[in-house]
Amino acid sequence: MGTTTDLFQISKTFCSLLCFFLVLSCKDNKANKIPMTDDAIAYAYDMEEITLDGKLSEWPKDMQRYPIKNAELGEAPKNDEDFQGNFRIGYNSDKNEIYVAMEITDESVIIEKDENSFWDNQDGLELYINEKSLKSGSPVSQFSEYGNTRNTYGERKAWDIVEMKKTETQNGKTVEWRVKLDKKIETGMSLGIDLVAIDKDEDDSFTWISWGKGTQKVTNPERLGNVLFMSPDTKFGLVKGKVNIEKIDLKQSPLKVRLSQLQNEKIWVWAHVDSLGNFSTVLPIGDYEVDIPTKVVQIGYRFYRLAPANPTVFSLGKESHEPLTILNAELAETPDVIPEKGLLFDFDEKSKNQVDEIIDAYQKFYNIPGVSLALIKEGKVIYHKVYGVKNTETKEPVDEKTLFEAASITKPVFAFVLLRLADRGIIDLDRPLHEYLPFDQLEKYPEYKKMTARHILIHRSGLPNWGIEMINIPGEKYGYSGEGFEYLKRVVVEITGKPIEQLLDEELIEPNGLYHMEFSDSEELRKVVSDGHILNRPTYWNIPQEAGMAFSMHTEAMAFAKYAQTILERRGLKPDTYNEFLTIHTESDKEYWNDENKPEGAGLGIFIRKTDYGDTFYHGGNNGDFKCQFEVYDKLKMGYIIYTNSDTGSELTMDAWQIFVEGKK
Repeated sequence: MGTTTDLFQISKTFCSLLCFFLVLSCKDNKANKIPMTDDAIAYAYDMEEITLDGKLSEWPKDMQRYPIKNAELGEAPKNDEDFQGNFRIGYNSDKNEIYVAMEITDESVIIEKDENSFWDNQDGLELYINEKSLKSGSPVSQFSEYGNTRNTYGERKAWDIVEMKKTETQNGKTVEWRVKLDKKIETGMSLGIDLVAIDKDEDDSFTWISWGKGTQKVTNPERLGNVLFMSPDTKFGLVKGKVNIEKIDLKQSPLKVRLSQLQNEKIWVWAHVDSLGNFSTVLPIGDYEVDIPTKVVQIGYRFYRLAPANPTVFSLGKESHEPLTILNAELAETPDVIPEKGLLFDFDEKSKNQVDEIIDAYQKFYNIPGVSLALIKEGKVIYHKVYGVKNTETKEPVDEKTLFEAASITKPVFAFVLLRLADRGIIDLDRPLHEYLPFDQLEKYPEYKKMTARHILIHRSGLPNWGIEMINIPGEKYGYSGEGFEYLKRVVVEITGKPIEQLLDEELIEPNGLYHMEFSDSEELRKVVSDGHILNRPTYWNIPQEAGMAFSMHTEAMAFAKYAQTILERRGLKPDTYNEFLTIHTESDKEYWNDENKPEGAGLGIFIRKTDYGDTFYHGGNNGDFKCQFEVYDKLKMGYIIYTNSDTGSELTMDAWQIFVEGKK
């Protein structure tokens, strides 16, 4: 592995000594040693077709290696012997194929035999490809092998364009990838690619290292690296510039600039901005534009928009480039559209226009593709409208039949069914659940046998949100848990002997005339479902094959309003049960309250909030690429239901209580 070490030293020397423009002439792909900067940019050259065997015997030994060293998840490697990796890359224009050779050093190998084992509990490999590589953003496909189980994620649903072979070595493994692209590989184009190696050691330590920087690569193409397909005579130069970052916190929101060649629009790359605002990278000579694209960024729990920055055009000649104009990075002012008084109090035709204007402002500023909205006043739906598109690529519009992922809003729907069963004595909320159905994987935690249905409904189960372990004694303290609801679902199915979707139909949907509530994959659902989005790009994530009572409901605002009305009208449950259903049993953490003087917390599977207008019952949903919220002011008989198909939809759902009822705070 000495070559990689030598390259690191070359890179350090290069960056410290080079104050002038550098031109490198590449005569053949064995001699293409281009000094590396900190950016994930690789240069691929045409090469002979390889025999895919994982042994790397055909690869030129002096071909440039790129380090896989960004420890983004888990623990950083203890040393090079513990875990490290590098790769070489080339292409074959005749076969329209990309070849990648990986060398991985790993002191211990952990492979789980259980096919259901997760990616973070064994050794694994991942390859990411952004085939379209559009500046406007395009879908990413992930091809992974965890242990010996292969998966795909993102746009591609199968290993249809990728082959991979690996060979164990004395100190790790070597891996070869062959990728046959659908689009023609051309000299002078760029492509988004990333490579990841995953290490699980015998001491249970876990490490995830990548070439590109940042996780969630399927949903954010900027976190991949860029591969440039070059000819042997391509000449390169060093680009250096600066960004004014006084108004940006890079720790919370890392920043990149985009460099695009003017002569060839297919050559463009991302370069990251360091803590001092500097960026540098090596590119083919030519004329370029450098800019900071306007986009939505997340800082803490909220989203913001980068303000437009004037792009800088410059020329990379044979000798040097002129000093680049400093780019300014700052956040745009958020829309000031929240009314002083909630719109629902004096709702008229003018109010409807105001609602539309507010939704439009949020959609444009935060890149929210689609919205489904219903408003309730005096217990009736007084306004219902859909906005935008189901998919930002196809531009198919949202209509009144379009269903959105409800995410955790599934929980209060399931809770209603459970309470119906409790009213008839089919389940006892305070009987230990293990007496109905043992949870075998929790047997090593004796305290789990104290867990009841009530503990799960009020989020005191002792389980984490997701994961099969006990982190608290049941009943001891608040801890939001989707895992608990999934256990409770299995218990209910065991007790009744009925599939969960049959119970939903019998206990809730049919008696209350509900509709547009789907919980698992079907041909009918695929026809009407919206795609989710992250950073304004479709995720193409699969619909759950089985109904999950913590997350899998698909619905829309008008249909879900009928469920809210069922609660408002106190139908379907005994009066005493409703009193328990809509009472705070466990206060949530104060930092999440809308008003620090007004408690919020868990009822029985639903949340309750104290306000100046009386109690509300509500629940939010967040599956990453879908954000939603419903809230009803019980005494006012007033409320809202909002579904969005975007990660940034939370900006609208989190402000809705002010927009529609309580006014600007």
